[in-house]
Amino acid sequence: MRTVAFTTLVIAIFVALLAVELVLARGYAGMTVAPAESTAPGVAMLVPPKPLGQPVVSATGDGEGERRLTFEGCAAMSTAVQDVCWQALSRQQAQVDTDGALDVCTHVVDPELRLECVDDVAEAITLRDRARAEQICVGVQDRKWRGQCWFGIGLAWAPTDSDYALGRCQYSEAFERFCRHDVVGEVSLVNLDAAVAFCTRGETEHADDDLTRKTCWHGIAKYLARRDIHESAAACGRATDQWRGTCFHGLGWGASERDPEGTLATCPEFGAYADYCTQGVAWQLKRADPTRSLALCEAIPTAEIRDRCVAFAQAP
Repeated sequence: MRTVAFTTLVIAIFVALLAVELVLARGYAGMTVAPAESTAPGVAMLVPPKPLGQPVVSATGDGEGERRLTFEGCAAMSTAVQDVCWQALSRQQAQVDTDGALDVCTHVVDPELRLECVDDVAEAITLRDRARAEQICVGVQDRKWRGQCWFGIGLAWAPTDSDYALGRCQYSEAFERFCRHDVVGEVSLVNLDAAVAFCTRGETEHADDDLTRKTCWHGIAKYLARRDIHESAAACGRATDQWRGTCFHGLGWGASERDPEGTLATCPEFGAYADYCTQGVAWQLKRADPTRSLALCEAIPTAEIRDRCVAFAQAP
């Protein structure tokens, strides 16, 4: 699914070093589910980012001027970048040889990256060998990485098999809330009815877990808003009353990723949910423009939403 393009060893090392920097910058922050900002009805939530693994690798190696990775090439690299190369090679190998790809993963020294490597193989093969991918996930002994394995499979199937993709969330353990946000979001882009039905069932199945319930509606709105804000608003109209505010928070977040100013101009259209929309924009902007984020929060008319937004914007 992901490739490292290089024509010389120097280029390969450069790309690998970039991947290492990305891993360090990410710091596996996405691997821990963030605590709920609140469990109060209708209050928006902080949804943790999806774990993306190594984002610089694809498997085909068939671009113009590209050469495929080799075992010998990875073995020749310095130890500082070797693990990244093994991960890239395993994903490349997974396209044609599952056992060979898993064997490559055994050469990864870092135990966390080794488990991520195995998860990547499962995700890479699941569309052509679902049973084997499931077998790989079941065999992962670490709870965190086993959950991510099922989560990755769910993401892979979301565009083509909604029921199967959503069904992986029940196995995703520590990643269940990620799954109920991102897999549901991906499914909503192709099968909104299935996504809404899934979230609605969760109102009963997770009646004692407000964060898990609100995560689902937030995911639908956020993903649809990345495509069309009014399509997302229509979907929020199908959310249960308790989490409709959370849904519009997701709408504000997702739409503002591509057009913050246009989203802020549109938020007033949503009447009673306008402040949730603005809050979503503010929260999305916090990393890139914390000063603007705080200013938006302070201007929200509804005191409860304003106070929570300000607290988030001011948090370290």
